[in-house]
Amino acid sequence: MKETLNDCSEQNFLGHIAQNARQLMWFLGAGTSRTAGMPTATDIIWDLKRQYYCLQENQDLQNHDINNKAIRRKIQDYLDSKGFPYLGSPEEYSFYFDLIFGQDYVLQQKYIFRQFDPQKISLNIGHRILAALLKMELARVVFTTNFDEVLETAFSVVAGRCLPVFHLEGTYAALGALNAEQFPIYAKIHGDFRYKSIKNLSSDLISNDKEIQKAFIAASNRYGLIISGYSGRDANVIAMYNEALEGCNPFPAGLFWTVPRLNDLSESVSDLIRSARKKGVRAHIIETGTFDIMLSKIWRNLSEKPEDLSLKIFTAKVQPVAIPLPPPGNRYPILRTNALPIIKCPLQCAKVIYDAPINFKEINAKIRERQPNIILGYTDPTLFWGNPTEIYKIFDSQRVKGIEEYFFEDPVTSIQQSKNIFSFFEEALVKSVCHDKPLVLRRKNRTYYAVINQEDCNNLLLQPLRAAVGSQGSSGDITGRVPGQPTSFWAEALSLKLEEKNGLLWLLLRPDIWITPLAQRENATDFLRDKKLRRYNRQSYQLLKDWITILFGTYGNEREVSVSCLPNTEYTPTFKISTRAAFSQAGG
Repeated sequence: MKETLNDCSEQNFLGHIAQNARQLMWFLGAGTSRTAGMPTATDIIWDLKRQYYCLQENQDLQNHDINNKAIRRKIQDYLDSKGFPYLGSPEEYSFYFDLIFGQDYVLQQKYIFRQFDPQKISLNIGHRILAALLKMELARVVFTTNFDEVLETAFSVVAGRCLPVFHLEGTYAALGALNAEQFPIYAKIHGDFRYKSIKNLSSDLISNDKEIQKAFIAASNRYGLIISGYSGRDANVIAMYNEALEGCNPFPAGLFWTVPRLNDLSESVSDLIRSARKKGVRAHIIETGTFDIMLSKIWRNLSEKPEDLSLKIFTAKVQPVAIPLPPPGNRYPILRTNALPIIKCPLQCAKVIYDAPINFKEINAKIRERQPNIILGYTDPTLFWGNPTEIYKIFDSQRVKGIEEYFFEDPVTSIQQSKNIFSFFEEALVKSVCHDKPLVLRRKNRTYYAVINQEDCNNLLLQPLRAAVGSQGSSGDITGRVPGQPTSFWAEALSLKLEEKNGLLWLLLRPDIWITPLAQRENATDFLRDKKLRRYNRQSYQLLKDWITILFGTYGNEREVSVSCLPNTEYTPTFKISTRAAFSQAGG
């Protein structure tokens, strides 16, 4: 049945929006705000469960990371033993709020404010695009169940003014604004958490804000509806949708329930779409990927986009910078840093469609055992670069339902918002930089190091580095045995780190010395100090220059070099990097 309800392609859906944007309103759930740093209902439920468990069992709250599946299982088993609502029950949210707070609405309010503190908001690209659509009146009406202020914040950044909000104890004039076409209209179904009637318990949800409901029902007879980031878990909201279907002209521009993956679909959603079709409504379930990905695709399909709004949406675009060099003299107003600008990142990789929870501890064990030639992203969904055939070395082939392309509409934003995506790109970057060089890649304390390969230390590519560490015109050693430690060896090395600053990506380089085995590094402290002691400015500058030349074949002059790894594979990451180090100029 899911297949028939999903009989509208994503391309047709995007084309429909491009043609009918003004006739479509939006309904946002908590899933749209998660990448902006806001918790979903599920996140809050687990936090409340953890609080209760730790209080009852006298456990340390900080030692119970609810992102750890084993911790979740332990807590859930305990709650099940108490006869509490089963995992995923619609009653969980209300039950645990009542269990923790009772009727203390002040304490509830403080808790929810901490959870949705505006200071935690990290604007995602999806909300910036929706804010731009509101500014352009290509989106006119938005309803939400969310407590957060993400869309308001995005609108103030993109549009330069405040977004009027209709909520339970604020303005009651949502229906009046709709009738008067006072756009944009942004209405919060459950009320705003800053007010005492939080409306998040089931008894309150049943008696939802009737005034805003009236506005939704009226709007449903004028506009189509796009639902995003919403699970459909609230019976009263589903009832409101069904009431709208009883109108004289329900959702004239269509009803579209968007989901990242079809596997996430609840039966209540399928029932709603079936009911809508019986009423003659163009109703579909659309698999669109995340809210950010969907809005990025919508923006790309619009024919006329004001440049000023585009600049506010894509704040992470690389801007060319040219700092003129000063004339020769005896002052030093400009410092050359050890950061190279990353001009371009890969926009495409692959994702694994898997029909079971993934245990990354087991996956890591298989990676160590079978050495697949891939770069794996520990995300949901699981991402990778390399050949799809390598995936079957570490994943159960019976549970892999497919391999699909995955697009990063804005890599910098993805890197900013996810540590896992950051690690995914950093691994691809350092492997691309070191690929096909006389180097071995090592890692210590989450930092990657390019280390001279002992077996290839006479490679001609390394001759400039030997000259840089030499003295009086003679070449020096770049590898050797640590004095007094017959089983320890040293080699010239370079630390490699990905860094994001002010919406730009940088490759940070720092010359160093690597000790093998690494456990002997503490015993080589005196040797390392003596080795680095006389590396003053001129030699440090030359070392950095030679390392850049080794990695990229050139240095300076604003040259840009493309590097990649996993050659001849279906999904190959490629980066474009400037070989001219960044400058820092002292202020006057």
